Formats: sequence, structure tokens, C-alpha cells
Amino acid sequence: MTLFQRIGAVFTMAVALSGCTSPVYTAKEHFPGDKGLSDDRMSRAIVTALIERQWIVQSARPGMIKAAITVRDRHHAEIDIPYTSTSFEMDYRDSRGLDYKDGRIHGTYNRWINYLRDDVVKQLATDPDADQVFASQGAYEPTYQDFQEGVKRATEVGLLDGSVKFYLAGEALPTQVHKLKAVSSSRRADDNEDKSAEDTCYWALQSTLATLQSKAKKAGANAVINIAGINKRDLSQDTGKYQCSDDEEIPGLEALKAVVSGVALRGDLVRVD
Repeated sequence: MTLFQRIGAVFTMAVALSGCTSPVYTAKEHFPGDKGLSDDRMSRAIVTALIERQWIVQSARPGMIKAAITVRDRHHAEIDIPYTSTSFEMDYRDSRGLDYKDGRIHGTYNRWINYLRDDVVKQLATDPDADQVFASQGAYEPTYQDFQEGVKRATEVGLLDGSVKFYLAGEALPTQVHKLKAVSSSRRADDNEDKSAEDTCYWALQSTLATLQSKAKKAGANAVINIAGINKRDLSQDTGKYQCSDDEEIPGLEALKAVVSGVALRGDLVRVD
């Protein structure tokens, strides 16, 4: 091989290797002021998209959400998401196993960010308080999980801000309670092989609580009391746990198994003095 052939081979190899990386993608979106968005709506859309894409919300405070993702214990990325009521962007912070160097990174990272951006935009285009109806198509066995753990998780990721308190049916209530109206909410979450059934049920609860908080604020309430699970026409009441229903095998489609987890709650909106 001549000197020029060796130089050509090295150049070809460099081009091939550089093809695996590309400039770090920073997603930026701006929305018109008359779209009716708010800081809470933007934050909720971002957090929902992150969790549904298997990202971990590291911190959530007004105007800034930090998140990370680890795939197969080999590929790790961390991002900052500053936001306002009319905009958000996704900024690279750190990574491992994604070949980051001099502002370039493996294309997988850019795909993750693009998918995440698309999901946030989709969340903002839908009504976050609309109930998601789910119905078991076959037999199902409800599971029961710790309610306060779900409240804690929803608060930690920024879905709940502490302005509305939640009381399960049978729990002791504050002395002065002024009932406003009954309320209900149901949310579903698709089961994912990367997420345990327990985590899927907790996510469905977190989303349900966020909807109840939003409805309470709109009604001028600061608490939701007498919370009970809705199971068909029956109410499931427990002073410490909530009910999560998993659709199991559908006749003829046994391979699908538990495809949906859902949480449906009802309660009363009240003002607590």
C-alpha cells in the first residue's frame, strides 16, 4: 500500500467513525402567548414525557427540571430543561458511554432528545385533566399499594406542589371542612418491560393525583377527601392503600398479557380552614 493509499484509508476510517457522532442536539420550542399555557402546565407536560420515556427526574423546581437516563447500565445521559409558560429547551449536561467529545455525541442521544421533545409537544396539545377511560377486557387481579408513597413520588418529581392535601376515605380529617363538590379522575399507563408493574401503577397514581390537584385548584379547593378507588360500580376503600388494576390475558392474545395498568379515584373537593 502506497503512502497515499494509507492516507486515504486513514481518512476513510476517520469519516466512518465520525459518522457515529454528530453535534449535540439542543431542543428548543417556543409557543404563542395566546395558547393559554402556564408554568404548571409546562412543568407537568415535561415531567410526564420524561417519566413515560423512562427518564429519572432528579430535581424539579420552578423554571428548571433536571433529569437523567441510564440504558442497560452502559449508556447514561443527563440534561437540564429550563422552561417558562411559553417555552422549553433541553440542554446537554453530562453523559457516559455515548462518545461525547468536543460538542459531538453518539446519535442515540440526539434521538432520545428528539423523542422527548416530540412527547412534550404532544402533552401540551392534549387536555391534561381529561380522564383516560380503561376497562378490563379479560379477568384482572387488582393490586394495592401505599398511597402516601405515591403522593411522595408525585411531589418529588414536581407533579404535586403541596397546595392540595389528599385524604383517603376513613382517614382523620381537619376540624373545619367545607365541601364544594364531588370529583373523579382515572389515568392509565402502558406496561413497559423496562418498568416494573409496581412502578407503572405508581405512575398511574401520580398522574391521577396531578389531575385531582388541577381540578381542586380550579374549584378553589385545597384538599381532596374521602378518596376511594373506583372498581366498575363498586368503591374500594382503604385508609392506607390505593387500588391499581392490571388488564391481564385477552383471549386469543395471551402473549400481550398485562398491557395496561390503571388507577381510578373519586373523592370530594373541600376547603380546609
